[in-house]
Amino acid sequence: MLATEPQQSLLRRSSSIWRRFSRRDRRSNSPPDHPPPPPSHNKLQKRNLIAHMHRIDAPGVRRPVTKPTPPSRALASDMKTTNFPASAPIHTVSWNVFLTPEQIHHFFMGFRPEQMEDKWFIYSEGPDRTGKLKVHFFRSWTGIKIAELFVVIDTKGEGAGKIVGIKWNGSEETNGMNEEEAKYMISTTCAWVLGVDLEKGKS
Repeated sequence: MLATEPQQSLLRRSSSIWRRFSRRDRRSNSPPDHPPPPPSHNKLQKRNLIAHMHRIDAPGVRRPVTKPTPPSRALASDMKTTNFPASAPIHTVSWNVFLTPEQIHHFFMGFRPEQMEDKWFIYSEGPDRTGKLKVHFFRSWTGIKIAELFVVIDTKGEGAGKIVGIKWNGSEETNGMNEEEAKYMISTTCAWVLGVDLEKGKS
């Protein structure tokens, strides 16, 4: 009896051990309860992007070419003006100033004011057959006549000329200007408004 009991106990242990191993093998060989997740398709994949640029030149739009309007000569009718007052002292003296053809052209064209700050309205009469040109100077905001320049143009040459005299308003409207003041006012006005520097042409 003693010999058989140990043998039976050994058999029981071996059978229990065998069952444990068999269970492990079954677990390892049996399919899992939950299938593995499918491979993710949302993962970012590296891609080589090649950008193709194609230049397309659009046809140019043709616009009509507009030529700038050439400046027109100032005329006596462009503004309402008054002549020298009949009862006021009007003075006339000689003045000898050389003028280039370009300066003669500026006197011929005159000046038409566009705003109050321009202050002056200037227009010319002539030249006649002998080349005489008269240039009139007015205050633009009052239309009062301030002065006249007498110009002689060399019509047979290149168009140069000279100022031969000045006539100005010496009334209270101009604070009784004398000769020096009148020549200075007209000289500065010619330089500022017409771009004509009379100082260089004085003799």
